[in-house]
Amino acid sequence: MAKQLIFKEKYVAKLKENINVEFFRSMEFVYDKKQVLMLPNIEITPDLANKLKPDNDFETAVKLFEAFKNLEPIQASDERLWVYLALVDLFPYMQKRWSAVYKGENKGNKEYILEHWFLSSSAQSSLLRHALAGLWWAVYLSIDETRGEENKYDLTKILFRQLDFPTRTLGTYKLGRHKEAVIGILEFIEENEDLFKSKFEDKSRFITKHLNIVGGVKPLAYYDRSFFKSELEKVKELISMI
Repeated sequence: MAKQLIFKEKYVAKLKENINVEFFRSMEFVYDKKQVLMLPNIEITPDLANKLKPDNDFETAVKLFEAFKNLEPIQASDERLWVYLALVDLFPYMQKRWSAVYKGENKGNKEYILEHWFLSSSAQSSLLRHALAGLWWAVYLSIDETRGEENKYDLTKILFRQLDFPTRTLGTYKLGRHKEAVIGILEFIEENEDLFKSKFEDKSRFITKHLNIVGGVKPLAYYDRSFFKSELEKVKELISMI
């Protein structure tokens, strides 16, 4: 099977500096085919673009993750991969999911293209906000293999309950880099479902901000999910008042 391609670093920089909006108003992006490299350990998934669902981020995220489940975190932090996928392999999906530029709407400008097709940096916050990288990382951080094959994405469903939860709520804090923290937060929400039936966005923002404050005095990277759940139990009454 064919191996996954990525762009060369200098070519990505060139594409970012010379955005031609008209190139994004077709179903195929024209690029220099000499400006690519191969990922020797990653095979492509045939027809992946047509398997993704522009109207369902959760299902798309799972399919994308499964297609690239062999990615090492360092590879999944590489802008060259995600820009190549966004502009080449998964360009038809991107045109449907983020259609303003294709439709010629006012917000379909260079800033819109930079925000969705490119990364501003390799920081976790930028990765989580990217239209494709964010989907992969959201699953990577929330999948729980200990639940068995049928239930391993249960927490991922919670993460995608509200669009800004994985991208801007968790992605704003260093907390979003720590898998055990993310799983602890999601398990707390799962175990207190009634508490989160209303004002989910406000409450999810409160708990991530609270844990970030806790992280100011404790090394969160050394704790497991039970620690984060216990910390949230301490402020459960405050959450209920939001």
